[in-house]
Amino acid sequence: MRLSHAVLIAALAVGSFATQARADYFVWKDEKNGLSVAYPDTWMRTSAKGVDDIMAVSAPSQSDDALCRVRVREDKRFLIYPPSMSKDVQEVAVSKDFWDHYLNEYDNVELYGYTDDAGLGRGYGSFSVTGYDGNGYGEKTARRGIAVASIYFGKIYVVDCSAKASSFAKWQPQFLSLIGSVDFTKAHHELWSGDYRNFFNDPHLQFKWPGSAAYSRY
Repeated sequence: MRLSHAVLIAALAVGSFATQARADYFVWKDEKNGLSVAYPDTWMRTSAKGVDDIMAVSAPSQSDDALCRVRVREDKRFLIYPPSMSKDVQEVAVSKDFWDHYLNEYDNVELYGYTDDAGLGRGYGSFSVTGYDGNGYGEKTARRGIAVASIYFGKIYVVDCSAKASSFAKWQPQFLSLIGSVDFTKAHHELWSGDYRNFFNDPHLQFKWPGSAAYSRY
C-alpha cells in the first residue's frame, strides 16, 4: 500500500525545522559524502553498526531504544542521466523494490506503506513506514520505523529511524525533524548547460593558414 502524497507532506510539515545550528540542536556534517544533518543536543552519537553507516544517534530514553542512522551507498549507474530525469531515476533506483531488499536484514517485516513523492536533501526520494523484529542498541524486539532514501550524484542516501513499537509514536515527531534537516552539497546546476560566461563577447582570435592567404577567426 502506498502512502498518499498529502499524508506524507502533512507528516513532514509537522516534523520539519530550520537546519541552522541553534542552542538545542547539533549540526553534524560529513564533507566526504557531502551531507549534513541536525539532531537534538540531548541525543547521543553512537557507534555505527552497518558497513554503510556513516553516523548514528540515539534518543536519551534507553528503554525506548529510539535511534536514527545515516547510510550512504555508492551507485553510479545513473550519472549518465541529466538532472531533469531525476524523478524517473528515483522511481527505478529507490522505490518499492529498494525497500523490499533493504528490509531483508530484519525478521517478520511488514512494509506498511511507501511513497515515491518524497525527498531527502536535494534529491528525489522514497518514504517508507515499516514494522519488524530487530534490535537497535538493546534487545531484539518488535520495532516500528520510518526511513527516506534518495539518490543524488552517484550516491544513495538513507536516513532510517526506529524505536520499540510501543514507543514509536512518542519519537516520530523528532524522527521526522531529523529527516527533514538533511541537506546535500550541491552538485547539479539549475541551468541545463551550466552558468557559463558570455564567451561571444571575448576578443576574437585570428589565424592565418600556412601557405595560403586565408584567415580563420574564432
